[in-house]
Amino acid sequence: CEMALGEFLKEIKKNPSSVKFAEMANILVIHCQAADDLIQLTAMCWMREFIQLAGRVMLPYSSGILTAVLPCLSYDDRKKNIKQVANVCNQSLMKLVIPEDDEMDEARQSTTLLAEPTSEEFVSKPEAASIGQGSLTKLDKGALNQPLSFSCSSERIQVTLNLDGIVQVLDCHLHDTSIGMMTRIAVLKWLYHLYIKTPRKMFRHTDSLLPNLLRTLSDESDEVILKDLEVLAEIASSPAGQTDGHGPSDSSDAQPSLVELQVPDRAGQLSSSGMKGLECSPSTPTMNSYFHKFMINLLKRFSSERKLLETRGPFIIRQLCLLLNAENIFHSMADILLREEDLKFASTMVHTLNTILLTSSELFQLRNQLKELKTPESCNLFCCLYRSWCHNPVTTVSLCFLTQNYKHAYDLIQKFGDLDVTVDFLTEVDKLVQLIECPIFTYLRLQMLDVKKNPYLIKALYGLLMLLPQSSAFQLLSHRLQCVPNPELLQMDSTKATTGLRGTTVSNIDYTELLQHFEKVQNKHLEARHQRAGRAEQLD
Repeated sequence: CEMALGEFLKEIKKNPSSVKFAEMANILVIHCQAADDLIQLTAMCWMREFIQLAGRVMLPYSSGILTAVLPCLSYDDRKKNIKQVANVCNQSLMKLVIPEDDEMDEARQSTTLLAEPTSEEFVSKPEAASIGQGSLTKLDKGALNQPLSFSCSSERIQVTLNLDGIVQVLDCHLHDTSIGMMTRIAVLKWLYHLYIKTPRKMFRHTDSLLPNLLRTLSDESDEVILKDLEVLAEIASSPAGQTDGHGPSDSSDAQPSLVELQVPDRAGQLSSSGMKGLECSPSTPTMNSYFHKFMINLLKRFSSERKLLETRGPFIIRQLCLLLNAENIFHSMADILLREEDLKFASTMVHTLNTILLTSSELFQLRNQLKELKTPESCNLFCCLYRSWCHNPVTTVSLCFLTQNYKHAYDLIQKFGDLDVTVDFLTEVDKLVQLIECPIFTYLRLQMLDVKKNPYLIKALYGLLMLLPQSSAFQLLSHRLQCVPNPELLQMDSTKATTGLRGTTVSNIDYTELLQHFEKVQNKHLEARHQRAGRAEQLD
């Protein structure tokens, strides 16, 4: 039988013009899922040749082909041959999808010579791997009843790509946590490829795909997460995802399947037409309608899975900063966190974002933009970050150090005496002292040489020193301050000193109002801690 099939395949390759590829496609799909390795390998080899010989004629059978091929990509070395052929089939099929597939009108689908087979005519679900003989007979009949046959010269004949079946198969495989890593990566590569080649059609499926894509961020494999982030970034930035306040992707109308953060409405910031005003600052390109929705749901994911935030949060955010605009991400997340009702999560998330901002090489440009505060846009970003950073007092001070707002940093530290100084608070002060010794704050340490120009920097550092118990961090900062020249200059009239700021634009920032906002946010945190402590006492 194997020899006879080999001869048949040779004849097909010699005379492809007389072959009815379409009528045999479903038969191959069935046998590509056979339990017997030899049958599966033989069928897969035939499938490889069919895709290469018939080209786009095989596109209508993509759902069935993917159902058969994708699981094989995770086979181990015992089925190495099947895996290799399946990989060729997968790559060849992917190349058949072209940008022109996105331009075809829905009306033309009824007039095309070849329509997508129904789910009964081919295997469109992962469970079909265990298909029985009864179903085989049914599928064979469906294949043999095809009214038209196609030769290899029929590539010029119009074939409409119907994505519904393909997306359904990809979504099922992505949802199935038992499938192998290579299969998950292949699924994500397919989704990315489809969003690149046929974005208009793909965005009709985005709302149904998003929950699974967000869940995939919890995957054990870094490679899977990277591919997942590429797909999510494409969804968030593609022009095809922009809507004008209507349609399935309207950001003001979240789908019920997408659980979002509880973000109370704030006057002047949210409107019935969506959240486009919050998506980015004026200096950055506008993201599409899905960008803000993605940011909200990503933060929701971090909120519900604290372990994901601890283990993968920085990795995910750093990668997103490479794939998307970093300023957009920080601006949007800061705005969402400002209205977050879970204050403990808001404080933790702000601390994570601040650490990424101060330490990640990917954010070098954004740090420089904030360090100088030379433009209205950078000042706007600083104010936006500041208001959210107020959830965490120590990160607020570090933001002021980064932006060279030393006078304001000193004013903030003076307020620390009114706060609830906990062990966690002192630990964060300790980490800030360690951070000051890092290369990122080299400019700050050099500015300590000019006491006359930067007295509030010295005062702020002495303020941190007074907050610390006599620990290793205390010794570290104390030794650093001993290197400051001419300590008697610290007693100069502070009214004659500068605030350590550069440029004239920053004078437009209302620091008194920012300080009042800081006090207001911290009072909320104090109230919440007292409520938690009260509940804990009642439970005891």
